[in-house]
Amino acid sequence: VRWMMYWIVFALFMASETFTDLLISWLPFYYEVKMAFVIWLLSPYTRGASLLYRRFVHPTLARREK
Repeated sequence: VRWMMYWIVFALFMASETFTDLLISWLPFYYEVKMAFVIWLLSPYTRGASLLYRRFVHPTLARREK
């Protein structure tokens, strides 16, 4: 279940990054922050992907489910 949450959140991040990358890639330390965010998502200590999935993705999907 942990990996499912990670891949769903990571896929949403990559999809949104496709559009926002051109707009915010000029910011200083953009790539470093992006790399730190992916490590935060992946880390078993922080459980970032689990946190984002349970707070944002799952409630959105549950509202749309019939």
